[in-house]
Amino acid sequence: MRFFDVPVKFLPAILILCGVYFLVKLKFFFLLHPMKTAKLMFSSPEQIRELSLSLAGTLGVGNIVGVAVAIILGGSGAVFWMWISAAVSMVLKYAEIVLAVKYRHFSLSGDATGGPMYYMRDGIGGCVGRGLAFVFALLGISLSFAMGNLVQSGAAVGALSEMTAYSPVALGAVLGVLCAFSIFGGYKSVSNVTSIVVPVMSAVYLVVSLGIVFTNIERLPGIFADIVSSAVEPLSAGGGVMGFLTSSAVRHGVSKGAYSHESGAGTAPLSHFKTKNNSPARQGLLGLFEVFFDTIVMCTITAVVLLLYGEAPSSSASEYISAAFGHFCGAPGMYIVNISVVLFAFSTMICWGFYGRTCLYYLCSRPKIANAYLAIYCGAVALGGVINEGVIWQIADVAVVVMTSVNLCAIVNLSEVVKKETELVFDTSRKNKLR
Repeated sequence: MRFFDVPVKFLPAILILCGVYFLVKLKFFFLLHPMKTAKLMFSSPEQIRELSLSLAGTLGVGNIVGVAVAIILGGSGAVFWMWISAAVSMVLKYAEIVLAVKYRHFSLSGDATGGPMYYMRDGIGGCVGRGLAFVFALLGISLSFAMGNLVQSGAAVGALSEMTAYSPVALGAVLGVLCAFSIFGGYKSVSNVTSIVVPVMSAVYLVVSLGIVFTNIERLPGIFADIVSSAVEPLSAGGGVMGFLTSSAVRHGVSKGAYSHESGAGTAPLSHFKTKNNSPARQGLLGLFEVFFDTIVMCTITAVVLLLYGEAPSSSASEYISAAFGHFCGAPGMYIVNISVVLFAFSTMICWGFYGRTCLYYLCSRPKIANAYLAIYCGAVALGGVINEGVIWQIADVAVVVMTSVNLCAIVNLSEVVKKETELVFDTSRKNKLR
């Protein structure tokens, strides 16, 4: 399927260029004020709940299965480019959250609605803004089935199949029913589930993974040396800049990193617009933490465990992960990682159901149509267990590129708005003092 490789090859260049542009535009404000940035990230208890919902959409199988796929396809060097993807593009998530809060709308009852569609329509304006908003809304609805549904359910069913003897279709059907119970309750129901599942499973997964890492700590220097050396091999071979950017390690590292942290893809605005925080810039700071925790922490720990285990086999990513954790922790390790995959995938599925419904609301606000979408969405969960894993990931890669490209057109166009909102909180003048 070489067709799928074409757009994915351009993702590294797109993210890196746009990320550098915003870093320079905003004068590296969060790097110059790290302590005060961290303090402002969690200035209210409500932000913890909002962070849990957004992390539910961000943390998922990309942090576990996605890392395994990246290593299988791009080698250990892909991990290095996941780091670069996160470091450069985290400012893009900040920018899109700032715009989401800036351009959100409130009903007469005080309920907020927002997302990329609104800052495209109202921020850019005109036919171009309305056109981008319409396209993004359609993408958000259709691609919720690929990115938030089939990839997640496929990984969850695969993990459940490792532990049970039930058929993939039956397991998918059960997940679909559970998904329906969660997402039909709306934002409050979704946030209630994710505020419990995400922190608990993140803690459990981190404890087990860190236990494996620390018991093999003497091997870490060699692991990290291999990651870095493998990442730059294409450049040393004289492949040129574009050859380097489109190499297997870079392409799969950045694409799987982007799939994991979703910076610039326009998904974060779909969860942050309901915040009670009236400062767009302060809310945007949560995006920086999301990317850091998602990729620099979670993805790195997964990658180290896999590389400690050894070379990726020719089997599926799910089997690679089970084999690695089973090797170090025995049967309990396999159960823990499989349960982690299931719960991370489930939280992402219900979060993406909310995302898709929000995009649909922009096009049509009729409740019956929204409920029909959610019913179809939950029904599609059963398909994840029977569709080829490789095909699903290829579709998801393209989905990331398409959504990110459309959204980046908008946030780059509105970069001056992001700059002004940042200056309301941070003084980005020469003295770099916090106001």
